[in-house]
Amino acid sequence: MDPTTLFTYERHVDSRSLHGRTLLVTLGAFSDAGSAQDLLDDHLLNTLSSRVVGRLDLDQVYDYAGRRPEVTLELDHFDGYEKPEILLHEVTDPDGEAFFLLTGPEPSFQWERVASALRIVVDQLGIERTLMAQSFPAPVPHTRELPVTRFAGDPDSIEVRRTMPGTFRLRAPFTALLTIRLAESGHEVVGLVAHVPQYLHEMSYPDAAIALLSAVGEEKGPRLPVDALEAQAIPIRETVAAQEQLQEMVAGLEHQYDRMITSGAGTEVPRAEDIAAEVEQYLAGFTEDDAPPGDDGPHGGSTGDDSDDDPDAPES
Repeated sequence: MDPTTLFTYERHVDSRSLHGRTLLVTLGAFSDAGSAQDLLDDHLLNTLSSRVVGRLDLDQVYDYAGRRPEVTLELDHFDGYEKPEILLHEVTDPDGEAFFLLTGPEPSFQWERVASALRIVVDQLGIERTLMAQSFPAPVPHTRELPVTRFAGDPDSIEVRRTMPGTFRLRAPFTALLTIRLAESGHEVVGLVAHVPQYLHEMSYPDAAIALLSAVGEEKGPRLPVDALEAQAIPIRETVAAQEQLQEMVAGLEHQYDRMITSGAGTEVPRAEDIAAEVEQYLAGFTEDDAPPGDDGPHGGSTGDDSDDDPDAPES
């Protein structure tokens, strides 16, 4: 099927006038831990100048029955239907330079066709670097720097070497395929994955979005403000710090985390294969029956998915 018929620019937009060096992708996957993608989208679209310049024809690639949008039944009528959309936004950073933001749920069908359509868009916009931003729940303490690991189509494209400590076989999210296909076409693609403390992944956790935006800047993306997110993060940090019942668990995670990244007299540093085995054991716990909740649709709705309802839905 022709991929060029899947994506269209808005009627008021002259696509020939669009150009940007960076495409930031926050398409949903299996989990949006800490609502990191949702927070990031809301922050950028509400604090910076932006406009919608294009969209994917989601009716062709979305499973509405398996991932039902929400609607409000108000007494005798329906209202507030949350239409899922994959939108391309042109955003202007604080320095006046344009970049692009792709938001929305993970496509359910025709992944290869969607990837081809987006590759064409990347070519048309003159994108030099595509950054994928996402998050997952991980065994890390909130009292330490929130880790953001990297993956890439070409590992040499990564500016800050912070990768997962081993090899993992997972069911693929769409962003994995998009990374592969863009890289095959000669495009630079770097993925950013925020590790959100697993005991906080169901709540809105602004520190995850802050960490992702910081990583965007480290990976040759635009330097983006985080002041509004910092303001949101302060009461969350105070609330978490006041939870006495978390302290014993957090202390154990702190010890485990510190062993991973530091060495010193009398400290036994675990081997890379030991760390990998521990992470792999944790990731293996994400089955279709006990998948972490909190996934929603695109901006204005949610950024994840409800793939629990679909036995064939991909995981990240």
